[in-house]
Amino acid sequence: KKTEKTTNFDTVKPNPQLSSDSIGNPADSLQHSENSLKQSDEEIIKEQEKQDREREQIVKKYTIDKKGNGFVYQIFCEEQKNGIVNFRKIKILKSGQLIQKINIQKDSAYVYNENEIDFSSDTDWNFDGNNDIVLINWHGMVDKTYYLWLYDKNSGKYNLCPSFSEIMNPGLDKKKKEIVSEYHIGPSEFHYKKYQWKKGKYVL
Repeated sequence: KKTEKTTNFDTVKPNPQLSSDSIGNPADSLQHSENSLKQSDEEIIKEQEKQDREREQIVKKYTIDKKGNGFVYQIFCEEQKNGIVNFRKIKILKSGQLIQKINIQKDSAYVYNENEIDFSSDTDWNFDGNNDIVLINWHGMVDKTYYLWLYDKNSGKYNLCPSFSEIMNPGLDKKKKEIVSEYHIGPSEFHYKKYQWKKGKYVL
């Protein structure tokens, strides 16, 4: 028989105890990490804001002319770098003379291209016998909301109706004198609502 002689060496070195001075204060290390994270978050936010400003730069201005009710309606549009189109004002002219100017706040529309712009002036939305004007202010994949300006025959001017903008996909039921709203949320949640014109606003 062969015999093997094994020699064991202790290769484990002693682990010296480090003083608190050599490793620093743990609380200070934690504070440093938090400050670094905070600075990183601030940098990210600044970069996002910078990108948003770049995307919101106006790359094109143009005017859309529509005719109806003896008027010419000029819709002033601004297209941003991100594709969103904003409406800044509507000028209403008759026989070449300015009758009314309607100012629209910046970032008050969410329309992604010129093909989604929807304007009409041939419908009486409050059943008073006068045609009113509507302009889209939000366009989703299937749903829409609109601005509505009601025509006042006495003054010859159009007045904004804020309550109309709260109605999703408005449709007109002339026989019942109602505004009908149909939309769905997700694949199975469907909504059907009806509104009536009462005391200067639309009521569910």
